[in-house]
Amino acid sequence: MNIKIFTIHKTKEKWLKMALAEYEKRLTKDIKFDWHISKDEKDLEKKVLKENFYICLDEKAKILTSIDFSKKIFNFFENHKSKISFVIGSDIGLSKKIKTKANYAISLSKLTFTHQMVRLILLEQLYRAFQISKNTKYHK
Repeated sequence: MNIKIFTIHKTKEKWLKMALAEYEKRLTKDIKFDWHISKDEKDLEKKVLKENFYICLDEKAKILTSIDFSKKIFNFFENHKSKISFVIGSDIGLSKKIKTKANYAISLSKLTFTHQMVRLILLEQLYRAFQISKNTKYHK
């Protein structure tokens, strides 16, 4: 399964890089990641709009439980040849054009997070989704 993650600016904090690497390592048996880091909102929009199918992470979108997120992700994988793209905006969010053309939008919380933190939360939720599908004890 392949996941592309479109976002803005490189991860700067060492501890966050380590946490992201840990979840990527945990997921390597299940997912191949392809990070697309843009320098600004225009560059992000240009890259994202070339995608056939993508999911926006937007604080105003529908909030799913972890179990519903898992079901939705696996449904997307089945319907889109095991390829999903996620889009994480900057501190000003995503452009209207990106949101309008998105195939789906998900909110990870009613709380607001930095785009740097959203990367980690997304990876943890993807890991949790796979653990739910495997019926392990990770998700209790």
